[in-house]
Amino acid sequence: MNEQILLCPSPSSLSRDTIISEFVKIMPQVITAKLKLNLTTEQKALVSQTALAYRDALNYTSQVAFEAGRTSNGAKLQKAVYNELRVRFGLGAQMACNVPRQVSATYKTLWSKVKQSNDAIAKGYTKRRYKGLDKPPKYISRTCTLNYQRDYSFKTEQQVSVITLQGRIVVPYDGYNKHLDLIANGAKIGAAKIVYQRSSKVYYLMVSIEVEVPEIYPLKITRVSGVDVGMRYLAVETDLQNKSKFYSGKDARHKANRYHKARQTLQRKDTRSAKRRLIALSGRERRFIADVNHQISKEIAKPNSLIGLENLTGIRDRTKSKSGKKASKKQRRANRNKAKWSFAELHGYIDYKANLNGSLATKVPAHYTSKSCPKCGHTSDANRPNKGLLFRCECCGHALHADLVGARNITMRTLLVRQDWTSTGSLSASPNVSSVETKAEILSRFSELRWSSDTSPHHSGTPLDGG
Repeated sequence: MNEQILLCPSPSSLSRDTIISEFVKIMPQVITAKLKLNLTTEQKALVSQTALAYRDALNYTSQVAFEAGRTSNGAKLQKAVYNELRVRFGLGAQMACNVPRQVSATYKTLWSKVKQSNDAIAKGYTKRRYKGLDKPPKYISRTCTLNYQRDYSFKTEQQVSVITLQGRIVVPYDGYNKHLDLIANGAKIGAAKIVYQRSSKVYYLMVSIEVEVPEIYPLKITRVSGVDVGMRYLAVETDLQNKSKFYSGKDARHKANRYHKARQTLQRKDTRSAKRRLIALSGRERRFIADVNHQISKEIAKPNSLIGLENLTGIRDRTKSKSGKKASKKQRRANRNKAKWSFAELHGYIDYKANLNGSLATKVPAHYTSKSCPKCGHTSDANRPNKGLLFRCECCGHALHADLVGARNITMRTLLVRQDWTSTGSLSASPNVSSVETKAEILSRFSELRWSSDTSPHHSGTPLDGG
């Protein structure tokens, strides 16, 4: 590895035996298996009856919570609605407990959004008040949460026993072969949800499965890489061997703009069929974003790697741009695309896929990653003229693609994390930069990092892989 590009002193070293004995024990990874339920006509009617009753129970409980001062207290809600859920809706004991828990979680999320909205108003970022708690949250989808071994259990010959309002039914299922093997081989199974897909009129069982992942030692990490995210390029990845890849966002932006125009047309119509179409459109757009993020994360999460990701907490505040009437049409479109794309989801996918591959994703501070010169360390807004894609250091003249500069800076910061981990046996997956002193100290160490351009065959900044 080209660790000579790091010109920052690392903490005092420990003995090799101590280093080898230190490792990061990753928590068991939880994945979701999507199983298609092959229901007969009679069984489908029973599952539909149960899912609809559960949905009605959610809406009833949501109304009770709203009238009780928009409470998010799960225990209080359960006492208020449990008997009614058993008698009026015919739910089993476990379901009657799951309903208030789910409603409680919904209200907690909404209260968090209210708090965030109030904070944003107080700081002058917006004047719009969040209205999510002005009326009771309404549940529309046919869904039902099931507890393993109580509401559902797996049988032999790829069958599952599922509870309904009329008793249990045994149903054959299909799914992804790896998920089927995990279930057949006795993997640790958790709760599940019954989900109805309107387009195909099919019920699925979404099962949470706990997967054991290997312990990760610092000396087993053979590759260090960094990932910069954005909209023109959804992700730019580079490693210490100067192997880079640009994941273009052109098609994603084009499709997002098409969804936006279709949404505007349907909203202007404001008919019942248009509203139904809007619901279907939003689901399709969400699945499209998730699919693209899955494809990108699959390529980034390579085996035996330490993958550096930007800590995006508060990124919208730090990169606030013009909006509303002050913004141009182009700026508003850029703001819309940035708000739509889920970079946190992409980071999450990279994290869990890295764990499954014997790798580790770690967060590093994102401050000035696209404004700091990786060659000389000079940091300035002027290094990116007009905030464009060309990075040109006003100090040393080093020119490079701005997103590749960001990825290289993230890679070097990740290498610093690896060196600290190797020498101290401790890995801080998310550096604490809450205090001004701590932030200044960390940024000071980062300013000493250098990427030697003569070790890079692509220092001119030409995007690789057809980027």
